[in-house]
Amino acid sequence: MSARSIIDYMKRQDELHRQLIEAGNDKKQAIIANDVERLAAVMNRENRLLKQVAETEALRQGAAEDFLREKGIRSQLQLTVTEMTRLVFNPDEKTELLDVQRQLMDRLTELKELNQINRELIEQSLAFIDYSLNLLVSRPEDDMLYKNPNQPSTAGKGRSMFDTRA
Repeated sequence: MSARSIIDYMKRQDELHRQLIEAGNDKKQAIIANDVERLAAVMNRENRLLKQVAETEALRQGAAEDFLREKGIRSQLQLTVTEMTRLVFNPDEKTELLDVQRQLMDRLTELKELNQINRELIEQSLAFIDYSLNLLVSRPEDDMLYKNPNQPSTAGKGRSMFDTRA
């Protein structure tokens, strides 16, 4: 058995991660545009892609175990792709396996950076929402006056911007 099936699964993973990067860019635009419906659709698409990535990873691991078994290695250790290339004697397959590994690692790095940006955008959006709600709900005169800490708090008393009498 050659390493062809492992290479094919890794190429499939690379394609799925490329699609995840596209979805991440769509998510970034949806967050910036504050488009909640588009964001929900993108997240559903991401979830489907993540399931496919997990399935492909399981198939790749199975192919790697089969490859190692054929080579007479019965170890329970999970060998890295670099370690497996030592067992590939076809120079074309070895080169292709290393190229796919490098490409997949680059794609994963790009996806990680994009996810970090999206996380920061979401945190900024939540901070802005929290700030806006505090502006609407709090009474500004409470923050401006000195109060004796021994006096009972008057929190919740007074007028609010929202009229509770309907």
